[in-house]
Amino acid sequence: MDARRVARVTVILLFVAWLIDYIDRLVISIALPDIGKTFQLNTIELGGIMSAFALTYAIFQIPGGFISDRLGARKAMTLSLTLWSIFTGLTGIVSSYVGLLFVRGLFGITEGTFPAASMKAISERVRPSQRVTANSWMLSSNSFGAALAPLIAAPAIVLLGWRHAFFMIMGLGIIIAIVLWIWLPRTAVAHETTAPTAVDASLDSDTVGESTRDVLQSGLIWRFAIMFGTFDIVIWGLLAWVPTYLVDARHVHLIATGVLVAIPWFAGAIGTILGGWLFDRVFHAHFRRLVVSVEVLGIIFLILMATASSVTAYVTFMTIALFFLQMAFLPIFGLPIRLLSAKVMASGGSIINFGGQAGGFLAPILMGIIINQISYTAGFALLVVALAASVVTAFTIPESPDHFRKALQHTPTEATLT
Repeated sequence: MDARRVARVTVILLFVAWLIDYIDRLVISIALPDIGKTFQLNTIELGGIMSAFALTYAIFQIPGGFISDRLGARKAMTLSLTLWSIFTGLTGIVSSYVGLLFVRGLFGITEGTFPAASMKAISERVRPSQRVTANSWMLSSNSFGAALAPLIAAPAIVLLGWRHAFFMIMGLGIIIAIVLWIWLPRTAVAHETTAPTAVDASLDSDTVGESTRDVLQSGLIWRFAIMFGTFDIVIWGLLAWVPTYLVDARHVHLIATGVLVAIPWFAGAIGTILGGWLFDRVFHAHFRRLVVSVEVLGIIFLILMATASSVTAYVTFMTIALFFLQMAFLPIFGLPIRLLSAKVMASGGSIINFGGQAGGFLAPILMGIIINQISYTAGFALLVVALAASVVTAFTIPESPDHFRKALQHTPTEATLT
């Protein structure tokens, strides 16, 4: 199998696995209104259900990166996918609020290894100059999953009940785990039949990061984590609360809510692919120009969304906001994805993703408190503030590949080794 086919098959398989990942984790947000009725929960307690997953998922990002670098991408991904699918199914049998929190926490732990392992799989099978584009196709599944989850879950919940919806999704996950184990190609090195271009060779020779300790002690990588964390507060705030907002505040039927929620996330999927392509082709030496521009546009349309007077206007502004926001998703990871060596890619990616998932933990519960005490409008205002913080953080990060390499090579660990 030549290098291009290895890359293509890898991206397709990981896209499908990530799609199941997002459907598994987001079916809970569609089920929240029914779960709230079953267990007699308020908005703060409902936010706690989302945050129980997000907390353990965030905590396990960095250990998951170490596990992925030790076990290898294939073993780590298959194990993670199988276990989280089981806990998805177990969500449907809980009989108490505490039990629900416990199972969702275990779900987060078992899913926590997957992001770093999938980035490692890409870095082992795709040339550096194409990695952000490859990751953008793979991670566009996040938005597609966010769009498909309500379309799949809402009818299933209405027809079968929320518990049986989780059983159905569990089966899909286990099937994909088997497919991934059997058909994920070996690394591109083992298949390479064509010589890399001069540009690719240069990039391969200039990747940085020789050990996990180098990456872990790098203040630069942690600044990327902060930038992604404040960005992800917005994404997870929307994922967690928009369905409940439409049902409770706008009195939209659950199935109609599923359709309306899907529209913005399809736009987000397009934005994810476009953002990765633009980074690799145009902005790889000036990532800030792309990230800051689209995040500022996102702020504008989030404000319009939060103050919209009709459901149509609300969904329209959310669609535009998510298109621009998701254009920033992969460019935030862009320099580390291109420039970290494959041996530390899982560890580096896990640190950045830890920031995002910490934001994912904070967003649902903070919004739940604000909504409970003030209003939905105030809750959505939190997202505007978080995105503004992401813009500010972008200005603290080196913009060019050369500056990134120099900053990473001057970590305290590196200084003691030279």
